[in-house]
Amino acid sequence: MANILIVDDSMMERKILGDIITALGHNVIGQAKNGEQAVEEYLKLKPDLVTMDLTMKISDGAEAISKIIAADPQACIVVVSSHQEKQIIGDALERGARHFIIKPVSLQKVSAVISTVLQQPFDKDRHLELISHLKAACNFQEKPKRHSARILIADDSTFARQMLRDVVIALGHVVVGEATNGAQAFVEYARLKPDLVTMDLTMQGLGGAETISKIMAAYPDARIIVISAIETRAGIIDALERGARHFIVKPICQEKVAAAIENVLQQKFDLQKQLSSIHKLKSNEAMRAIVDAETEYEAPYAISTQDNFIHVFIYQSLTLTSCQTLMAELSEYLDGRPRLLLNFGTMSKLESPLFDQFNELAKLIENNLGVVQAISYRKEFVESIANKTLGKNANLLAEVLRYSEN
Repeated sequence: MANILIVDDSMMERKILGDIITALGHNVIGQAKNGEQAVEEYLKLKPDLVTMDLTMKISDGAEAISKIIAADPQACIVVVSSHQEKQIIGDALERGARHFIIKPVSLQKVSAVISTVLQQPFDKDRHLELISHLKAACNFQEKPKRHSARILIADDSTFARQMLRDVVIALGHVVVGEATNGAQAFVEYARLKPDLVTMDLTMQGLGGAETISKIMAAYPDARIIVISAIETRAGIIDALERGARHFIVKPICQEKVAAAIENVLQQKFDLQKQLSSIHKLKSNEAMRAIVDAETEYEAPYAISTQDNFIHVFIYQSLTLTSCQTLMAELSEYLDGRPRLLLNFGTMSKLESPLFDQFNELAKLIENNLGVVQAISYRKEFVESIANKTLGKNANLLAEVLRYSEN
């Protein structure tokens, strides 16, 4: 049984990893949400093992690894990160990390790595050999140089922009600007003339779709990749018809982004091919019915803050994929003792996988001494949630959900 310190700037990631560590019979003796706090907690708690995220606000994990190892050369540090590049892995190992887990975490991954690090004696020569192999695998000088693109990111979520920025930089490109709404995106495009724009569709004020049209009208050669939680074919077709070159459905991963950027930058734009693709999407019988019915597409959720509460509006178009994106974006709001209001509006039902996500969210907030409330404008929805059974687990969503007439 080991005493473990968890370091990650996402409350949800800390919760998931903490549950796994506890299930494996270990103790979570502390948590930290940035590199500076990690060093302080390590020196105070002297844990047997540290799990370290790499990309965090204030100070990152790589710097924290160096500081901890300088203070205690025998420290056992396992990096837990979404980064998969051999160069980044090699850097963390060179700084003193013993092992590396790629997110998303699972019980099997964490169990295997913790057992390896805690039970096997540290072999410095083997460790150095592994670093040498990783460096050789990178072989940057022999690889053809890829074009480093200047990229503008447009998204109203701080979390989404940070995640995308990390991916873009890891791919060797440069983030020349960021925008939190469509109007700002247009101004920044005119000022910066980037090689490529990543565009969210659902932003407050001028939305992403209208912004695509505005940019393309002024700059017909603009390269725009839509990155959005909207999954409807109507939304995809609309964005492509307005001039977007590619479409990525959130949540993003490095492979998706790399493939889309590479495709848009390296292939010569073929208008006829683009129109043909749109025509094929529309020509499908089922698709035609969907497109005709969906003259306007709806965002799956929206987040706003008012009256010291985080308001989350949930719509019928929410899917498990977009729900997972919502949970990731919410993590930036959930520090301290969060106050959350879930508004299910006129939703008629909540499928079991989605219900499980929201029930876990309610549990997480209550465990952190926060406040969670929920409302619905449909009595049958409230009744359906109240009737859900979870075995030994409490139905916390039913406890906080109330019917509202407006």
